[in-house]
Amino acid sequence: MTKAAARRRRVARPAVTRGGAKQNGMAAARAKGSRLAAYVADRIIDDIAARGWLEGEVVGSEAELLEKYGVSRAVFREAVRLLEHLHVARMRRGPGGGLVVSAPTADSVIDAVAVYIVYVGAQVDEVFAARLVIEELAAELAAVRPDEGSISALRAQLHAEREHEARDIRELHHLIGAATGNPAIAFFVDLLSTVTSLFRPSADAVPARFVAQVTAAHGAIVEAILSGDGGLAASRMRVHILAEAQFLQAKRPARPRLTELPDPAGRSEKRAEQTARQIFREVAQAGWPVGTLLGSETELMARYDVSRAVLREAVRVLEHHQVARMRRGPGGGLFVVEPGIEAVADAIALQIDRLGIKARDLYEVRSAVEMAALEMAVTRLDSAGEDRVEAALEAERIATGTELRMMGHDLHGVLAGLSGNRVIELLALVLLRLSRIHASTPNQQPVSRVPTEDVVRSHQKIVESIQNRDLDLARRRMRQHLDAVSKWSH
Repeated sequence: MTKAAARRRRVARPAVTRGGAKQNGMAAARAKGSRLAAYVADRIIDDIAARGWLEGEVVGSEAELLEKYGVSRAVFREAVRLLEHLHVARMRRGPGGGLVVSAPTADSVIDAVAVYIVYVGAQVDEVFAARLVIEELAAELAAVRPDEGSISALRAQLHAEREHEARDIRELHHLIGAATGNPAIAFFVDLLSTVTSLFRPSADAVPARFVAQVTAAHGAIVEAILSGDGGLAASRMRVHILAEAQFLQAKRPARPRLTELPDPAGRSEKRAEQTARQIFREVAQAGWPVGTLLGSETELMARYDVSRAVLREAVRVLEHHQVARMRRGPGGGLFVVEPGIEAVADAIALQIDRLGIKARDLYEVRSAVEMAALEMAVTRLDSAGEDRVEAALEAERIATGTELRMMGHDLHGVLAGLSGNRVIELLALVLLRLSRIHASTPNQQPVSRVPTEDVVRSHQKIVESIQNRDLDLARRRMRQHLDAVSKWSH
């Protein structure tokens, strides 16, 4: 197994368990087939990753792959549908056809993040607070790292905006992220910019006056970047993003209206994906009633006017994003479930493998997110929060070296939760999971060499400064700790 595949495998979501103790033989066979299809999809992803994610490469014909993976045509085709939903590969029919590696896309990541954000009811100011963290960092680093190609791209985009020829005024943010030389920063800039569309439906016309203000702000940011003044670039980016947040807050409700959420630009959805999206919207509109029965398979086929095959494919999409789960047998049906970060982490880990993002790049983003979460946590800390922090620290004190290697990030997760910002908490938890994966790969230090005492000692000092409400000292100690963790993990 490749190193990339090993990292991804560690965040793969657990197999969905269908039915109960009285599950009949046919339902059990279907469940087994679905688990086998997921396993085959994982094997194919591993093989594609080992070959270097070559876009457009034909992995093999259906007959060749059936023989290679030793499964039935039904199981293989279900595995292919999973790969198509993950935008990893697609089946091309006809002469010269076969399973073709797809171009990288963030669609599956965006869908997973959207599900989680809608479920927790994140508000527009939480999204923009997260954007501030990432994009201020991007602007600052772009001023000190750009190459000539990045400079040319920024100038060209700015010229297109001033001449009213730009197809998307958000493109400048992508170019600034790319100019940092850190693909992880670019990835999260793009992700959060797209997530903003949850609060900015395409049906809303953007006034020409606001577009002019955006163009002027972009010009000021680029000017600071080209002059090499990172501090000024970050400051101007902050002003710009706050202005956009104010504009959207004045036009839209604080919470996203999923019924108005546009389909991602350029996506050509199949009937199953359209059905899954419709069910997703209805679950969100109903307030996400976990445990509620949405209907039996027969009832849902009639309600959405789809075949059994289309419905089952839609259900696989809903299960993948942890929106709903199908239970087989008497009393079964499609039930609403509680989303976690697993689907988000899985989707992001897969995309990060495809983009070849390194651990050091992730840590640069993680440091910025955690420092922001720390400041929010200290500001909002109450007695209940103090208890949670102390409990996490006590668990570390009594943990063995092996246990601490698995839970050594738990205090960081608690602090992210105490930030009060669900989007920043999500980013922090995903980055923590990815950091743990990188630290657990075979070429890293063995458990016996993990500096457990140093970790616990650093956490103790951080907690002391938090309990004393000494934000400056907490910042300094957290920065020192994150720098040490980064060096140890690379």
